[in-house]
Amino acid sequence: MKVKILRFFVCMIAMLIVGVMRVSLADSSPAVEIGGEYFTIANIWYEYPEKILSTNFHKGAMIPVGTKVIIDYYGGTKIKFTGVNDETKYVYIHAMKHSKIKLNELFNRYFSKEDPMTPGGAFSKFTIEEQDNIKNGTLDVGMSKEATLMAYGYPPTHRTPSLKNNVWTYWRARAGRFLVTFRDDKISNIQY
Repeated sequence: MKVKILRFFVCMIAMLIVGVMRVSLADSSPAVEIGGEYFTIANIWYEYPEKILSTNFHKGAMIPVGTKVIIDYYGGTKIKFTGVNDETKYVYIHAMKHSKIKLNELFNRYFSKEDPMTPGGAFSKFTIEEQDNIKNGTLDVGMSKEATLMAYGYPPTHRTPSLKNNVWTYWRARAGRFLVTFRDDKISNIQY
């Protein structure tokens, strides 16, 4: 009887260890460093710095690509960060109703240890026209999907579940959505 109980506990421990290993392998992205310096890798819009929704409404002010920030908090549904140059406190809220991804994926879409604006960085690979649109936070026909993401951020996944889709849905405000259509990975139409 004691042997059976011992075997049962050994099996349970083994299953627990395998489960933990699967979870850790599934989320193999590096841990977010609280107090660490990061850079924004896409423009981020906000009406209120303390309530930036991952729905990505294009209304209000813009935190530009390449802004250096310090991560103050990361967990649950929030990413809190401070702008290094202006010391503004921001709270990025993961609106899971509209963004059906994990917090770490959301973080990796908008923040990086690498400055995209350095010579040879991610920004430098775009055309002059795309770079101007990224700096201004605007879209134009002919922009690549990558330049669109940097200029306008990511479309909410509840309407654009895959970036491989040729039509992306963005919002200007809660009641104002618009469509961006791609052909051969370049914007072919913007329908407001």
